[in-house]
This record gives sequence, structure tokens and C-alpha cells, in this order.
Amino acid sequence: MLARTEGQAWLRVPEARSFWKDTDVGNTRAWPVLRTADLAEALSLAQRLLSVASWYEPSGCYLDAWARNDDDLRRLTDAFPGVNVTSYGTDGADLPASVYLGAGTFAQVREALGTWADITRCYVLWHNLRWPSVPDLGLAEEYKYAELQVACNSHDIHCEEWAAEHTVFVHTRPGDDERVAWLAAQVDARVRVVARRTDRLSAW
Repeated sequence: MLARTEGQAWLRVPEARSFWKDTDVGNTRAWPVLRTADLAEALSLAQRLLSVASWYEPSGCYLDAWARNDDDLRRLTDAFPGVNVTSYGTDGADLPASVYLGAGTFAQVREALGTWADITRCYVLWHNLRWPSVPDLGLAEEYKYAELQVACNSHDIHCEEWAAEHTVFVHTRPGDDERVAWLAAQVDARVRVVARRTDRLSAW
């Protein structure tokens, strides 16, 4: 049974996250536009960035968390029954495991991310959206590489290393530095560092 909130059903995430948009090279560029110890501030910025998007599908997002011990796995799955769990253990071990859940509303994202961030490193990723065209910069609307992510307790998109802050990442086409700077400016943010090429998150 899936957990429910505000009358909305939680969404099952397709196995192996098969909904990923196809790209020529399989990579986006991820630019951090905020690092903060305040999760509410990170989510507020994400919500404002979604409002800048020319279009986005609220249900086109999912949450992912790493469980590295039995207690973390129990707490993550008990919080939202019906989550998907994939083991990445070796030699028959169940851990570490990836726990992931689809969400259909921003309120669900806020609830689930707030719960999971108190347990371990995790992130939410909106993958079904379009960044608007910017005629003054000669930029057309972007869908193929457009994504938005909040990584909790980490400074990297895969949440591989612990940090005492949460990071908001804007993903877009490699070389679209001007687009990211423009998007950040619309929400009174700024690009924090030079972006690097990133493997698609589905390759965890």
C-alpha cells in the first residue's frame, strides 16, 4: 500500500527510473545555485525556479535516499510504505540500498524530503520540465536537458559525501552557462561554482 498525504496518492517510480529523457551524450551539466543549512530555504528556491519554468509536470519528480545500515533502511521505508528499494550490496549483502519514491505535489516533496533528510543523504529531482526561451541571449526553450534538484546533506548530485548543507542544482545543456545565470537571476540567486559534466543520476 502506498502512503498518502493531503488526499493525494504517492506515485510508484518505474523500475530503474526508466522515465529518463534520452540525450545524445546521456549527461547534463549541474550548476549549484544555493547552499544552505535551512531545508525550507532550499525548497523555497526550488519552488521559485519551478515557477520560472515555461512548463513542468508536478508528478514528474522522484526522491532518492541511500540506506547504508539496517536502521536507516527501516526508518526510510517505515516513513512511506510502498517505496521502491534497490540493493547495491555485494557478495549477497542487502546494503547499501537505494530507496526511491515518486511524488505528485510539492507538498509531498516537502513532507518526504523533510523526513528523509533527518535520516540520511537524499535528493529530489524534477525531470519533466522546460526552461523558457531567452531571446536576448539567443537561447531557445530547453526540455531535453532541463532538470532541477535539491540534494540534502550533500554538496554533490549523487549525495556521495556528507555535508552540513543542502544544495539546489539547476541542470541544463552543457555549455548553457548564460541560461543558468539568467535562471538564477530571476530568483535572486547566483551560480556558486563552475559546473562539471555529470553522469545521469539514473546510473547510480
